[in-house]
Amino acid sequence: MMRKKNSIRWVTAALAMILMAGCSVGGTGGSGSGNADPGKETITFWMKKQMFEEQNQMIQERAKQFGEEHDVNVNVEFIAYEDFYPKWSAAIESGTTPDVSFFGYQEVGQFYAKDVLEDVTDVVDRVENTNGEIQDSLKTSVTFEDKLYGVPFWTESTALYYRKDMLQAAGYSEPPGTWEEFREMAKALTDSSKGIYGAGLGYGKGNSDAEWLTRAIIWSYGGSLDTEDGKSVAVKSPETLQAIQLIRDIFIEDKVTPPSSIGWDDSGNNKSYLSGQSAMIFNVGSLAATIKNDNPELYENTGIAMLPAGPKGAVVPGISNNLGIFKTSPNKELAKSFIEYMTDKTWYGQWVQNGAPLTGPIYTDLAKESVWQEEKNKGFVDSIAHFAFLGYPGEYNPKAGEIYNLRYVNDVFQKMLLDSGFTAQQAVDDLQSKIEAVYAK
Repeated sequence: MMRKKNSIRWVTAALAMILMAGCSVGGTGGSGSGNADPGKETITFWMKKQMFEEQNQMIQERAKQFGEEHDVNVNVEFIAYEDFYPKWSAAIESGTTPDVSFFGYQEVGQFYAKDVLEDVTDVVDRVENTNGEIQDSLKTSVTFEDKLYGVPFWTESTALYYRKDMLQAAGYSEPPGTWEEFREMAKALTDSSKGIYGAGLGYGKGNSDAEWLTRAIIWSYGGSLDTEDGKSVAVKSPETLQAIQLIRDIFIEDKVTPPSSIGWDDSGNNKSYLSGQSAMIFNVGSLAATIKNDNPELYENTGIAMLPAGPKGAVVPGISNNLGIFKTSPNKELAKSFIEYMTDKTWYGQWVQNGAPLTGPIYTDLAKESVWQEEKNKGFVDSIAHFAFLGYPGEYNPKAGEIYNLRYVNDVFQKMLLDSGFTAQQAVDDLQSKIEAVYAK
């Protein structure tokens, strides 16, 4: 799914990397880079470097425009995601935080718990009053004790990719709408004698795709890993058992996954789809952009739809990217004005469109624009209303982040899928005990 660029960093590991800060900037630019007027006030914006260069250029130009209109210098630093934590940590330690920074929802939760983020509920209220409703699921991901600590800026969604020709050859005119249909279609699409498999699912040790997709299936069946209050474990339930049994059957009983898939890393499903080995996989919008540029014929033959639904409906692991303000920001009011400026819907609508389908919109009505109703984009924006986040069915909590980083889900599923005698119930019990140990610390 190429989701690893948004993978969650475990805080202790990040703090250990503090000494690396200062040499990790992914790039700099903006009206405050090298041409700042020393007589003017300066604000600094740390922004995640985007896959599409046109979006990075638009950010620079918009920040420069803000500076000109407000008679201030704006220093924009574009930073690769994996370089953010050492920079954040060093800045917090030294009291030199930027005025505005990008944050994934998980970082908002972690820094909220450390009491270093500014309450930006008032900013979100003004943004919505000016531009219209921000999608509820995105606000929920950064809301703690009824206050918002991040302003949603863009989202990324996971969707089902499928080969139209393979589905048509098997007699299907539509992609699977439920996980049971996915299972049945995967069996019909598999022809191991030709090296073709219906389900491009993998479970390598470090595979973040598997961690997310497993949660999506469990959640859609009504199960969860965490209790709603975020204080305990909820793995042992009939719903979770049913979801785990489904995954076990897909691999062991149906044999509809490539033989090497249990060892896949995050690139495994991408390669499998691109080579024609897998008829259906799950991925974010970056793969669609890659196929469009590198293999137009495959792009035309690719369908994209929402994740299948379980008995409780479709649930999609959400990616929420936000703008926020540290409590130690030297220019809080100017920072708030800057965020409002960057979320102006007229400019913003073009910015997200230039990143489609990877960069999804925060505004409900923008998701209805024609570009997002195109076949290759619609599945991504339709997913936003079905987002759930680590800690589901409750708020994000650091324990849920730690469990994700430890890859306990992958560990247990690898054990089950490599040993046909290891039952789904044993997997439930094993996962329950592993997660209990984290909550007991």
